[in-house]
Amino acid sequence: MREHWTRRAAKARKKGAAVPLCIVAVWITAVLGGCGAPAAGGHALAGQVVPAAPGPAPAASVAPTETPAAQSLASRIADALDSLAAQTPEPGAEELRAAFVSAGAEAGAVEVSIDTTPTGLEVDAMTGAVPIGESCVFGHIRDGAVTVTQLPVLANGLCFVGDQR
Repeated sequence: MREHWTRRAAKARKKGAAVPLCIVAVWITAVLGGCGAPAAGGHALAGQVVPAAPGPAPAASVAPTETPAAQSLASRIADALDSLAAQTPEPGAEELRAAFVSAGAEAGAVEVSIDTTPTGLEVDAMTGAVPIGESCVFGHIRDGAVTVTQLPVLANGLCFVGDQR
């Protein structure tokens, strides 16, 4: 009887250890799965983003309507981020926010990703976004490479899930 309980306890311990490993694997897949950078020195504007993996065509388009105001802001943000990346290939949150504001974004509306992990490490890339109409203009810097694109604004009127302002 003792052997039965010992095996059962060992199986329970193995299952308990599998849960954290599974969570870590899902997190790594989510974080690294969509990451990518354009060729060095270049930046991609809205409509030029290449999907990570080809998939079936969606039944309905979810792309935001690209207004002249959103296109203009996206272009100014791309220029500001190119300048920032040339000076600082790995900028912090406040530097990224300042670049968005210098491009004409409203300071209180700019959302910026975190620049330090919960364990105190610097992040590999920084992303900022600002809503304009039904679109969000996103700017991303990784190792000095800039990507700017437009995505639909979320139902709550923000660009990021969670409040990063």
